[in-house]
Amino acid sequence: ADFAEKHNLRLVVPFTSKGDDVFNNPSVYQINTPQSYLYSEVYEHYLRKFPNAHVVFLDANTGHTDKVDFIKGLKEELKNRQMTFKELKGEDINPEGMKLVVDSLRENVIIPTSGRNVALIKILPQMIVTSREHPNYNMKLFGYPEWQTYTDDHLASFFELDTYFYSSFYTNNLFPEAIQFTNAYRKWYSKDMANTFPKYGMLGFDTAYFFLLGLHKYGTNFEENMNQMMLTPIQTGFKFDRVNNWGGFINRKVFFVNFTKGFELIKLEFE
Repeated sequence: ADFAEKHNLRLVVPFTSKGDDVFNNPSVYQINTPQSYLYSEVYEHYLRKFPNAHVVFLDANTGHTDKVDFIKGLKEELKNRQMTFKELKGEDINPEGMKLVVDSLRENVIIPTSGRNVALIKILPQMIVTSREHPNYNMKLFGYPEWQTYTDDHLASFFELDTYFYSSFYTNNLFPEAIQFTNAYRKWYSKDMANTFPKYGMLGFDTAYFFLLGLHKYGTNFEENMNQMMLTPIQTGFKFDRVNNWGGFINRKVFFVNFTKGFELIKLEFE
């Protein structure tokens, strides 16, 4: 980072989101969005997508606090908008308890307070029973990027509950571009990509393609034109903003993925 700043070069950081370089070095591009910026983007998109929804937070009492900052920030946003929400915990998360907190006349967004699989294992069966017993309830499940690694366990439930999750990284393995990339990767390297989140082969490709295409198209004017780039990444979206007058750029691209009741998988883009 110091070398890049000294020589007026650009440094692209695709991994950590915890470094401070981007805040005081104009040469740095941070691909992985810092948590505070990520959450503010998610709140904004959430309020645009569900402007009048009643929220129910489900705390499965798993002992995990992995989303405590996210939940705290979202509650503050809801209070500022005077939007209603209720909470249900532990053994009270059952069909009878759900009836007490769901608004039968409005859209309801159900949000677990942990992104862990153990929380989903406790919550999903209760939501399924509630949904089937009360088909008039308008309920949607909303959650977290790591849910895409649990789809093998919960795919049918995700579709039945009209599930959404936010993410900076996502690819549908049935997308033609993803199939083409996976086949090319296997051909070149004689093995499959590791099933990680994100998939680093795709992260590397998307990042390099974005910057190399931009340099080819705009040359030294790339920075002024990078958010005009028209390309469809395989996994990682890009929307760069400079963090301050003396800092670099962070990627603020976030999208929602929706498993619809009609068994469609929709990637929702926000400008």
